[in-house]
Amino acid sequence: MKEPSPKTNKYILIFTSLFMRWAIMFIIIFSLTSLIDIISGQRSNTIAFRVMFAAVGSVIANLIARLFILPRLNKQYSVFRKILQKIADCGYSDDVISKMEEQLTFCRAEPRKYTAYTNQYAMFLAEAYMSLRQFDKAEEKLEIADIDFMQLQAKNPESLPAQHNIVMLCVLWVQLYAGRNDKKMLEDQLRNSERYFAKYRGMNEITDYFMDTAYFESLMIHEQYENALKLLDKYAKDEQLSFGVFLDKARCLKKMGRHEDANSYFDKAYETATNDWRRKTVELERGV
Repeated sequence: MKEPSPKTNKYILIFTSLFMRWAIMFIIIFSLTSLIDIISGQRSNTIAFRVMFAAVGSVIANLIARLFILPRLNKQYSVFRKILQKIADCGYSDDVISKMEEQLTFCRAEPRKYTAYTNQYAMFLAEAYMSLRQFDKAEEKLEIADIDFMQLQAKNPESLPAQHNIVMLCVLWVQLYAGRNDKKMLEDQLRNSERYFAKYRGMNEITDYFMDTAYFESLMIHEQYENALKLLDKYAKDEQLSFGVFLDKARCLKKMGRHEDANSYFDKAYETATNDWRRKTVELERGV
């Protein structure tokens, strides 16, 4: 008999978790409506009506709680959301980096409450400092990120952000060693990361892309430039990934000595950059 695949098991766990939440809320709503009918003495609402009302109400209540109520119970959530919006609008500007440093210090003071936010700020700051080629600062931030905590979060099959964060932490370490041109440490990190990549491959295209950027850096450091370009071609048609693809292609072509083609892709990356920080990153890479 064929065993269920890990992917199938993941979907079963997600479905079971969602069903249990729906069932609990269904029971609460059905019981309350039945109690109200009994107390008020009304008999107009049939059992069929109460079942239908509780079924639909349970879906709506779970969605509202999940999307709007639960996140906002944490005061830190609103601060984090504002910083995320700043990153989207301005990239890793000096002001954003300063605010993230402040929040990282604040969150580390209360690790039991804010470990998830500590991890996020640490990884964002590491990415920012690597863009500036400040690798020592980036390493300092990556050392703060707690992968054991992320793994605990990722045991919840619904926690796609936690799974994505594990992948991102692995990728950032690879990128750090690539920036330092440290082949041995890069390959050691990539080997250690592959168990996570295999586990979360196929979660979504963006996460797959980030995994492949780690392999891209490995190909680059071993001067396998043609294979590196082929790897990026998988994502050539995805507009939301175009900036990263254009920039990495430019870096690769530059290493190959194809400077005219490289400048063309640097220009494309510059044109698709959504903020000044990304444009600054393009110019830094162009000048390296």
